[in-house]
This record gives sequence, structure tokens and C-alpha cells, in this order.
Amino acid sequence: MQLRKGQILEFDIMALAFGGAGIGKHEGLTVFVEKTMPGDRVRASLTKIKNNFCEADLVELVKPAEERVKPQCPYFGTCGGCQLQFMPYEKQLELKKQQVIDAFERIGKIYNPPVAEILGSEASYYYRNKMEFSFGYDKNMEFALGMHLPGRRFDILDLKECHLQSEFSSSLVNFMREFSLKKNWKPAKVMTNEGFLKALYLRESKRTNEVMLNLVTSEELPLNFEKDFEELVEKILEVPNGEDKKIVSIYWSKVINRGGAPKQIKEKLFYGKPALTEKMILENGDALDFDILPQAFFQVNTLQAEVLYSQTLKFGLLNSHKMVFDLFCGTGTIGLFFAKHVEQVLGIELNEQAVQAARENARKNKIFNIDFFTGDVGKVLDNVRERPSLIVIDPPRAGLTEKMIKKINDFGANEIVYVSCNPATLARDAAWLKEYGYEVQAIQPVDMFPHTFHIECVCYFKR
Repeated sequence: MQLRKGQILEFDIMALAFGGAGIGKHEGLTVFVEKTMPGDRVRASLTKIKNNFCEADLVELVKPAEERVKPQCPYFGTCGGCQLQFMPYEKQLELKKQQVIDAFERIGKIYNPPVAEILGSEASYYYRNKMEFSFGYDKNMEFALGMHLPGRRFDILDLKECHLQSEFSSSLVNFMREFSLKKNWKPAKVMTNEGFLKALYLRESKRTNEVMLNLVTSEELPLNFEKDFEELVEKILEVPNGEDKKIVSIYWSKVINRGGAPKQIKEKLFYGKPALTEKMILENGDALDFDILPQAFFQVNTLQAEVLYSQTLKFGLLNSHKMVFDLFCGTGTIGLFFAKHVEQVLGIELNEQAVQAARENARKNKIFNIDFFTGDVGKVLDNVRERPSLIVIDPPRAGLTEKMIKKINDFGANEIVYVSCNPATLARDAAWLKEYGYEVQAIQPVDMFPHTFHIECVCYFKR
């Protein structure tokens, strides 16, 4: 049968692909369809035709899966933030675990991998500690404050509520919209250089209930902006709050982006303290405090990050260690927890700001047996003379390279704990590590982002 774009096919969805698309079969051909789940019977219009698979847009749910549920968010299907809300959370966890197994078997050629039951998030809504809301215009060119529409660079979905951070954050967004309209503040238009509002960043500690607000603008500002901003500060502190949260920091960040010069961000603290304080408490009772500045990286699901790091520590401390390497260490969170249990930790990270934050975190928590180095991990390792017995790795989504794995092998560590946000690259790297004698002992999936297709894993290797 000759297939063509736009052709509508009817078939059953049998599985879920990593990335969130449903997988169906039509006359032996694999078809990927977004917004579907196993058990659905669908009619779908072909959008891409390849030799061994097709992609299609959902036209009609002929017969929905019995497990389908009504999404909690009224913007589901328009906003692309939570792709799996139509699926019960327990079903999401079941499918995510299977995706990890499939990745190890299909990509890593590691069969019957030791994948534990996935650790789900106690809160499947209101779990994020950071959100970015963009200023712009909707499809009718009306003022909007919310999320970028999927696949659209400029169109903004005007959100009155969002179930990712907190009800209080939704109240702050709605206040900000009303205040901006009252003051006739305009969103920035990149092409015409009109307006100045760019984004509203909200950070929210889940352990201390502190809130940081950061309004981001261009440098082309209206008259009396700073005076109006002082009024904004005064009034936003009065926004009703039924969740015992407290605004502790209000920033204005000005983006200076001139042709031929590097982009600059100038921050001004209008109210409160410079940093938001967050606390993390692991299962073993270890606790650390973190001061988070406006531009700093921090895991966006605090409570589930505690679960992730608890498992990392559990694998890493199955045996005693004197020296531990923490590669791609970011702001040093994992290494700081290990430093409580070993003689020395060495952290390496490319991002200089992250390393500065890591050193400050160490000082704040009075941890002195950890050193941080800035630079490309592979190049820094060339000049390291210490020999670890454990290496902890938390790389970007792209994972490692064969060259990096060879360098890691050369250090002779018998144990590796690999924290991954991408099961596909983790499985590939596991196959490479196996060539050097590192065998997968345990794989613990952790769901950091409910209602999305993302999956974190902690993988323990030993030789």
C-alpha cells in the first residue's frame, strides 16, 4: 500500500515511546502519534513517512483507553508543559520503568537489566521550585503572560493558573498581568524593538517556603519605571497567600543585548535579601542549606531531588571510600553530601558560576574536605594526580563520549555511580563501560517530572 502525507489511518496504540509519543502498528509499519497512550484506538493523519516508521497527528480518539483520565489543567493540549496528564500517574510510572528497560536492551544490548521499581514523586502537581513565565502576545495580538506555545517562537499562551509550582505563584502571575496592564507596560517585540517586558521568574523553596520574584526587561524602559517598580513591590507583598509562603527577594533584571557585544544581565535587588534559602534533607538524615541567587542552577523538584541524591549516596556508600570524584558536579550538591562520609571529594564543572556557587555552598555548610575545579571535565582530568575508588558522574543529556569513558577507566576506580536524565545515552554509555569491565549492578529510576516524559536514573557499576 502506497502511503502519502495527510492520509488517515486507524489503528491501536500499543506502547509509549521515550519522548511521550504513542506507538501503533498499521500493516506492520510503526506509527508514532503524540497525545495518545497504550489502549487507545485512534485515527491519525500521516505527517512524516520513512522506510521503517511514520509520524502522524491525532485526528480522532475512536475508542479511548479505559485508563484515560481527565487532565487537571484547563490548558492541557494547548500548553505543551505536561504531556501526560491524560494518563493516571501510576500508569506513567509503569511506562517510564519499561522505557528504561527497553533502552538498556535495545541500545545497550544489556538484557534483563536490574531495573528497580521507579520511585514516584509524592506530589505529582505543584512540585517545581522554579518557573519562567514569558511576556508577549497571544494569537489575537492581545497582551499575554504565560508559556510559549509548542513550536511557536513568539505566540504566548496567557495563563491564569498553572499546576506546576503553587497556587500562590499563579496569584503572583495574575497580579503581575493586572499591574502591567494598569501601567500600560508593553511586552518586548524583538523585531520592532517596541516594549520592554520579557519574563517573570518565580523561585519557591519547598522546605523553607521562601519566594523570589525576578522581573526581566530589556533596557528600553518607560519613564518613571523605577518609581512604578517601587509601587509594584509594595502591592505585590499584599497578594493573598493561603500557603504560608513569604516573598523574601524581589529583583529587577535588565538584559542588555547590543549588536556586536556579549549579552549582559544587570540585576538590581529592590526588596529583601539577595538569595533564597533552600534546604535538602536526605533519607539518612543528612541535611544541607543552599543560598540560591537569581541566575543559579538548582534542581527544580526539591523533594524528589532528595530522593535522587539519597539513592546516589546509597549506591556510593555500599563500600567505604577515601577519595571520590564528582564529575559534572554543577553547584556541588552531590559532592557535598558525599563529603560528609568520605575523606576527600574532588568536583569538576565547566560552568564557572556553578563552581562559585558550589564553593559558597561548601562554606555555608562548613564542609572543608571538598575541592572544586573549573573547566572541561576531560581536560581537567588530564592534570589530576589523585586516584579515586569511586567516581560519581552526572553528565548532560548527551551523556559521555568513548574518549571520556577511557579516561575514567584509566583512574582505576572499581565503582561508578552514574546519574542520568536520559535513559538512551545512559544505556549507550553502559555498553561502553562494560567493555572496560564495569558491570551494571543496579538501576534505580526516579520520576523527577510527573506528567512529562522525562526520566532520571541512578545506575551503579562495579568491576
